Amino acid sequence: MGKRSGFLSLAGLIVLILLQSMAMGQTFSSIDSLHIKLETARQDTAKVNILIALAQQYVRSDLSLSLQYVNRAVELAENTKDDKLIARSLIELGNVYFLQGFFELAAKTFHRYSLIQRKLGDPLGEANALVSLGAVKLQLTEFEQAKESFYKALELYLQWSAQKGDTLPPRQLVVLYNNLGIAYQNLGENFQAIDVYQRGISIARLFKEDQLSNLGNLFNNLGSNYMDMARFDDAYQAISEALRIRMESGDRAGQAASYRMLGLYFFKTGDFDKSRDSFYRTLLLAGEVGSTSLRGASHEYLYKIFKQNNQPDSALRYLELFKEYSDRINSEETLKELNRMELMAQMEERENSRLMQQKRREARFTLTTVALGLIMIIMGLLYTLSRNRMQRLGLENKNMQLAAENMQLENEGLEKELEMKNKELTTNVMYQIRKNEFINDIAQKLLQYSHQMRRENQQQVLEIVSELERSQHDNAWEEFEVRFHQVHNAFFERLNEINPELSVNERRLCAFLRLNMTTKEIASITGQSLRSIEVARTRLRKKLDLTNSDTGLIEFLTSL
Repeated sequence: MGKRSGFLSLAGLIVLILLQSMAMGQTFSSIDSLHIKLETARQDTAKVNILIALAQQYVRSDLSLSLQYVNRAVELAENTKDDKLIARSLIELGNVYFLQGFFELAAKTFHRYSLIQRKLGDPLGEANALVSLGAVKLQLTEFEQAKESFYKALELYLQWSAQKGDTLPPRQLVVLYNNLGIAYQNLGENFQAIDVYQRGISIARLFKEDQLSNLGNLFNNLGSNYMDMARFDDAYQAISEALRIRMESGDRAGQAASYRMLGLYFFKTGDFDKSRDSFYRTLLLAGEVGSTSLRGASHEYLYKIFKQNNQPDSALRYLELFKEYSDRINSEETLKELNRMELMAQMEERENSRLMQQKRREARFTLTTVALGLIMIIMGLLYTLSRNRMQRLGLENKNMQLAAENMQLENEGLEKELEMKNKELTTNVMYQIRKNEFINDIAQKLLQYSHQMRRENQQQVLEIVSELERSQHDNAWEEFEVRFHQVHNAFFERLNEINPELSVNERRLCAFLRLNMTTKEIASITGQSLRSIEVARTRLRKKLDLTNSDTGLIEFLTSL
């Protein structure tokens, strides 16, 4: 997808900013004051608004914590049965899901939000939800569905404008036309893309003061679309206009994107000197704004330019930098995926826990009803059968004991079912290793601080530590090897043919390197220092007879 991936992330960012701006208008001075307000709030509406504000405060620094606050806001809003309050919390939940990369969950949330807005008779709110839903579809590369969502939103925007009697089009149409153009462009329908990009530009110019960022995005995307059509003169004019707008507004990140697009333009038109200068500017600006992806793309094209100009030393330098940034991007994506997996596991565990608690409440209600019925029967029997009072009382007591035993057995069954569901969550072996390490750390800290507690609390701490230790799975490494065997079934056999004296740790190190893991990642998983891993790699090269060879260790293991 190369070029297209940049478009998709841009479309999502525009929609996200739009929805965040409309979700909450209140501004609080600090996170501390929000927590104080939350503790003292008495009305559910105020609590929901404060929880949403907390979620917004953490959305750029801690998505996991932001998700916790917004989930609490949704639960509390649903208890109030207030559709407007529910919609306000759902829109924020959809934003957090979108940022976290949970696109399927974001789509479901935005769809539910749109249904509530339809019920409330708010076409503007429903249209905004459909634009968000379309942005999700763009991220999922479902471009036809994205178009359908955007056109439904367009009808609603026009309906809302007619209701208001406003001759000006809604500002949100700028975002809609930009995203619709992206969908058309990815589908290869370039003329339609030009039409909607230009519509968005016309509307953005009506609201120029607060639409400069979107105006720059539209011109930049229009220039890219022209390049797809080999209309290079039109492309240059559009990209240059985007750069002018972004320089006027001081948008450094936007300028970096425009210089990258100019570099692509000059590269395609054969002006390699100007292409090189443009990518140098991209590198400088990307460094200021911290854009790893733009720096990596610049290194890639600088390598191609120097290679084209028969400058092998410079070409090699930028090829190495390109690979370095590609590895960094892959590492960042891997870390994000691990965080997403962890959040998904937490969400599933929370949902399972909620279901189990609900079942227990239902079981207690049923047993209570049965117990009350038995008591009524006992009273009736005592009243009507006075001669057999003692005998019947004994029989009823026995029935009560059986009911209590049944209740205990049912609770035990529910606990076993909960335990099985928790075990099902531990399918990811790498996450289990991290979990074991985390549990060990908690256990050690509990033991460390238990000496400062009262004696009656120390026993409870020891029981908690025992429970934590029992929750660990010591066979994580064995599970890893089994899964690795399933994917690379002949790897260890070939490794054994080369050197059968490799230790278990060395075989594991070979497996990690075969998966192209960095020294830092291996150290994080195994708990060893970076120096220890480097020493182990040197020893491993010697055992594999690579000491005097130019072949890299990872390259050698990958070839097995």
